[in-house]
Amino acid sequence: MNPNASRPFGFPVERCCDGEPIVSPSENWGETGVTFNAAATYVESTPENQPIIRALLPMRPADDPDLADGVVAIHYRARPEQDPGSAFGRSFIGLAVYTPDLRLIYRYQEPVLNPSPLADGADSLGVEDPRITRFGERFYMVYCGVQPDPHHTWKANLCLAVSKDLVHWEKLGLMPGDPAKMNNKDGVLFPGAIDSQYLLLHRPFDERMPREDMAIHLASSDSLLGPWKNRGEILRAYPNPRMRSSWVGAGSVPIPLGEKRFLIIYHTGNYLNEVDREYDLDAALLDFASYDPRHPASVLISRLEPLMVPETPAELRSKSQLQVGNVLFACGSYEYQGWIYIIYGGADTYTLAARVEKERLLKALETSGLQNPFQG
Repeated sequence: MNPNASRPFGFPVERCCDGEPIVSPSENWGETGVTFNAAATYVESTPENQPIIRALLPMRPADDPDLADGVVAIHYRARPEQDPGSAFGRSFIGLAVYTPDLRLIYRYQEPVLNPSPLADGADSLGVEDPRITRFGERFYMVYCGVQPDPHHTWKANLCLAVSKDLVHWEKLGLMPGDPAKMNNKDGVLFPGAIDSQYLLLHRPFDERMPREDMAIHLASSDSLLGPWKNRGEILRAYPNPRMRSSWVGAGSVPIPLGEKRFLIIYHTGNYLNEVDREYDLDAALLDFASYDPRHPASVLISRLEPLMVPETPAELRSKSQLQVGNVLFACGSYEYQGWIYIIYGGADTYTLAARVEKERLLKALETSGLQNPFQG
């Protein structure tokens, strides 16, 4: 199989590193099983960013040629193959630092974010699927905190942490307001405020909800610390006759395009039958200049589906007992030299990377519209 192949509509997506993982499980206890679903933060080499780069790589000299174009911090979700003493296999957040073209510089040996030691903590069963957005001198991580639920085994919470250097994180707890009123996943903050409002993509759900109703919602707040008010659904899965059921969730931090427009990378989850799943990656354009609060979906102007589907060995399956085969799941992306790099999980086991030409993708989205591509 050609690791650089991509079959959806022939759109050119290039898998980086010959389709091999950029982060794989290691011998460190907390990541012996899987290392996946990573945030990606590009820190350019500017005088203002030097303290951040120095904090990430204190062992490297400031004039190291590997640092000339800045660095990319990859915060990945890790799980041990076995988690003795825990009834639920917990997740941790690890950190690896790369050049922008994805040459490894340094991988931290210990997690930078751990589950709460309190039995009833909002993330005592794991810290999952980080997305990191920069606001000035601070980085805000939205992650899924998992806690015990006596009625349904576990509950998924949107939680927030903050850092000045991407290494040391202060947990701020649950994101208050509407997102905290039910199970919630796939939370990600927009970069910067729009019309004096901070914006959040999220996906509320409960055990009674049909999969088809698991959709991307928009929330807003006067403050990054909340409270957050849900503004409603903006994007749901297209009906696909090949699938038993389909749903969507937000991916990496929205990419600003100017004039209140954003490019988003998101995922569509599918059940092929009662057991087998497939997660694909998609792209869409949002335009807040045309946003009508009475009709939240008015912000959505075009979609391209699918952008990527599982194809390579590391995307289809792994040897871990924790794997979920046939999965692409993006939590990170960044721009570099005209390309959008997409950092994504494969088979719920590995962290991989792909890239697309930004202008080519935008041109495709300008003409794709909102017609369901799976129905004639």
